[in-house]
Amino acid sequence: MNKLVVITGGNSGIGEACAWRFAREGYEVIICSRREAKNQELCESLHAMGARAHGYAVDMRDSVALSAVFQEIKANHPPVDCLINSMGIEGSSFTLTEDYADDIFDDVMATNVKAPWLCMKAVLPRMRELGRGSIVNVASLAGLRASVTGGTAYTASKHALVGMTRAAAREYAPFGVRINAVCPGFVKTPMLEDIFGQELEQAASTYPLNRICEKEEVANTIYWLASDEASYVTGIAMPVDGGLVA
Repeated sequence: MNKLVVITGGNSGIGEACAWRFAREGYEVIICSRREAKNQELCESLHAMGARAHGYAVDMRDSVALSAVFQEIKANHPPVDCLINSMGIEGSSFTLTEDYADDIFDDVMATNVKAPWLCMKAVLPRMRELGRGSIVNVASLAGLRASVTGGTAYTASKHALVGMTRAAAREYAPFGVRINAVCPGFVKTPMLEDIFGQELEQAASTYPLNRICEKEEVANTIYWLASDEASYVTGIAMPVDGGLVA
């Protein structure tokens, strides 16, 4: 049976790694992100390896536009088997709470909390009706402890995402729908490279495994959580952190 995965923020970083991993497993892949050109570029690369992939350009914070995209997905594709919410922004790095701009705080919460919530709302009715489905939300170690880079806004948003994951998992477990979160530490992604630059690798010594996580390693964990191999796992926030929180 063909399976369909929707990946938000799917044209870069962890989302892009997920697109490649799920495509290799035979999934039909839908990429939802604001950047249409990047969506198309990734889809063409996936087509070249024989995968079925489609891109939808949408601002994930826009509830009206997002609803329209998911209606289009419902009309033109099989039911969504997996939703991977990998969109996210850091906000103002290394900024004290007293100096944090209101509009940036609002943008962080809209992107990191409300957008995943809207996406979950879009797919859960059909998953509940079918009695199956899996959602994985990409949180962060900042969902389990304070962020050393993003400050209060990023930390609050990722704590909220973990809480939302747990609450929804309890609600939808009786319907056969599983909802989990992953909580990566530092990962080699464009966002972290923009923040740290060449200093990113120097942070490796803070991790017991003595290296920075590769985005593919997070994607592998996400795939496992989404797959039937994790059929009795729901409501968890799994660290992918090289042993840091241990």
